[in-house]
Amino acid sequence: MRKGSLTIETALLMPIVLLVWMGVVSVCLFVHNRAWLTAAVYESAITGSWDFICKEGDVESRAWEKINMLLQNPLYGSSKIHTAVEKRGDTLLVSVEGRHSSYGGIQWRFQVTGSRKLYHPVSFIQNIRRGQTGGD
Repeated sequence: MRKGSLTIETALLMPIVLLVWMGVVSVCLFVHNRAWLTAAVYESAITGSWDFICKEGDVESRAWEKINMLLQNPLYGSSKIHTAVEKRGDTLLVSVEGRHSSYGGIQWRFQVTGSRKLYHPVSFIQNIRRGQTGGD
């Protein structure tokens, strides 16, 4: 073995190792952001439906307040995040979509949707006792 061959082999191999490492870190950040946004979307839907149960108030505005509060702090690498809150019949839908920029200028698109059915607890329990579950 010649002197300095390990240095040359390491110099040739390190860019590949660093590229793979940065790819793994980028994928981990994307998965983390997507999981965090999924939790935020469902938490907003639950908050809006809880307001409906307690006061029969404006569920959409409560869900908007919650999702905006949760998205105040920017997520690393994520940008152009758009939120939507919609009440369709007896279901509250909250969705978030955006882009995640990673190493090398690669951009991944994500879209997360959470929903929560709006129930009146008393009438829901009465319907269950009568054997009527509503939409099943």
